[in-house]
Parts: sequence; C-alpha cells; structure tokens
Amino acid sequence: MSCTGIYAQQKTTEAGVEEIRAAFKEINSNKTYKKETYTFDAPGCVEDGRMEYYLDKQQIVKIKETGVIGDGGWDTEYYYRNGNLIFIFESLIGGPANGPIQKSEYRVYVKDGKVIRFMDGQKIIPADNKAAEMTATGVKLLTARTTKKFAEALCGN
Repeated sequence: MSCTGIYAQQKTTEAGVEEIRAAFKEINSNKTYKKETYTFDAPGCVEDGRMEYYLDKQQIVKIKETGVIGDGGWDTEYYYRNGNLIFIFESLIGGPANGPIQKSEYRVYVKDGKVIRFMDGQKIIPADNKAAEMTATGVKLLTARTTKKFAEALCGN
C-alpha cells in the first residue's frame, strides 16, 4: 500500500472514530430512554450479574452489563446505532485479596461490523481475539433481551 493509501485509510478511521464518539455523547446525554433491568447469575462465570437495556422507542441504543467473579468486577457498556454495534467500553477492577487493586479499560470502535480501533487504556493496539470476543458478545446481547439467556450470551453456557 502506498503512503497515500495509508494516509487515506488513517483519515477514514479517524472520521469513523469521531462519528462514533459523537453518537456516544448523544446517547449518554439523552435522559428519556426507557430502561429495562435484569439480574442473573452464571456459576463459574458471573456472580451478581446485571443487565440494563436502554431503548429509544423499541430500538436498543445502549446495554450496560455488570458483574463480579472472585475478587474482581467489571462494567461493560455496549452502544448501538440503527441496530448495529458501534462502540464498547469495558472497565475491569480487581486483584488478590491481599494485593494491590488493578484497573484496566478497553475501548472497541466498530464500523460496518468491523473493529476500526481497539484501545487498552489510552494506547491504540492491534485488534486481537479480545476485541473479536467483545464484539461478538455485543451482538449476542441484542437478542438476549428477548430470550433472557444472558449467561449464554456472556459465558457460552
């Protein structure tokens, strides 16, 4: 690929990321969405699991999933536009009972079903299996609202 081609690809990625950031801000600033809350447990995978679906009319615009296992917990938010996954933000916290607490954050930007940017903290990294798994889970959670099979969507149970 030529330098011009690489530059054009970076410009397209930046435009996609900016579009996703604008949608993220818009979704989070809207206080009129209908919220549906569900709780669940999946032994060996999630304790005290909680799903919150945010709907604009009947369309899911955001899903917030939280849970704990052992000495750790997480909070993952999935964002959608027109029924398609566009962004994931995952925050993990935990560590051994007698050790330091560790925090991690991941961001996945998705356009047209493809990961266009994957971040570990503030660092852009190559999309890997974690990004692919997070994206697949975000898609599964759309249908889990109807089936109520949250553990299956999250843990493969």
